Amino acid sequence: MIKNEDIICISSADWDNPYWVNQQHIMSRFSRQNKVLYIESLGLRRPVLQSKDMKRIGRRLRRFLQGPIKINDNLYTYSPLLLPFYKFSLVRLLNHQIMLLTLRRLIKQLSLTNPVLWSYVPNAVNFKGKIGEKLLVYHCVDEIAANPLIPGKVILDLEKKMLATADLTLVTSPELYAAKKPLAREIHYLPNVADVEHILKSQDPQLEIPADLANINHPVLGFIGAVSNYKLDFELLKTIAHERPAWSIVLIGSVGEGEKAAGVSQLQELPNIYTLGGRPYAKLPNYLKGFDICLLPNKLNEYTRNMFPMKFFEYLASGRPVVSTALPSLKEFKDYFYQAATPGEFIRYVEIALAEEPANREKRIAVARKYSWTNRMEEISQLIEEKLKKKQF
Repeated sequence: MIKNEDIICISSADWDNPYWVNQQHIMSRFSRQNKVLYIESLGLRRPVLQSKDMKRIGRRLRRFLQGPIKINDNLYTYSPLLLPFYKFSLVRLLNHQIMLLTLRRLIKQLSLTNPVLWSYVPNAVNFKGKIGEKLLVYHCVDEIAANPLIPGKVILDLEKKMLATADLTLVTSPELYAAKKPLAREIHYLPNVADVEHILKSQDPQLEIPADLANINHPVLGFIGAVSNYKLDFELLKTIAHERPAWSIVLIGSVGEGEKAAGVSQLQELPNIYTLGGRPYAKLPNYLKGFDICLLPNKLNEYTRNMFPMKFFEYLASGRPVVSTALPSLKEFKDYFYQAATPGEFIRYVEIALAEEPANREKRIAVARKYSWTNRMEEISQLIEEKLKKKQF
């Protein structure tokens, strides 16, 4: 593990998002032996006129007024106040100047020296060479430009520049690797992993299943993540609910993230579909314990074809059977889950999974152990250390 470095993370997620993603996991671990400044989402997508986004704007304003927030001795978060209409060049220019001045002020305020600039969004390339950074790392975990509320062409142009400029690019799916490799200065494929030790708590017979799940009829088919119309196949979920009314489908995660909640109301009208909302990451094992089957009911589009769902190894670590749509990034793990090409096949695989042998549980847990954050952080740290030696800053 790298030690005694200063790291500025330009993120695409707010720190207090109840369901942790790649960036919170990595930066929380880095902060054990390094000083980390975590810059919350820069607001690349346009806001939607709904209560959820309005509340988020209010929360971001309150956090902005607080300045840098100390999470632990080595970790600080900061919520920048930027204009959200990123497709306009004048807005981009203004945001860049605001953010650059903000970074310089925070570097001085927190006594950061020659930080590693670690970004999950390509527009951070505009800060290269302007904040005294010793290394620029681009961590590409999604095809950001495919998000329907993000100005795709603007982001793609910035990403070309970032890939050609970053000292190191990390990607989380084979599809992202194939797409970015021709443009990248140096690139490595590192799939998402799981906090295996945390998830294994779901095996504890004394662990309590939360009340909002404990009273739902079994079998429970569970999903954890954003309940989003451009990520999830709502029609598939409705088909399963109609065809198997005795099954309970439980969706745990924020509803309609980054969009109007179109279609969600139709799901909520069905008596055997339950949308429970977001839940703390600390409670993830409790909810997984209450699942009989874990679902990855994703649509297949430009966004999902390029993603590697972090929840995949979390599901495997729980020991539960996993039934998924045909996500390309999961092909190499086909022996550890059920991959369906049609709604009918999806339903059939759920039925098979419900009747499978208990021995398969240990097989899934064993492969999940190989994809733990402990192993991944060592791999990442080795790459960083090699680049820093070459830089000799």
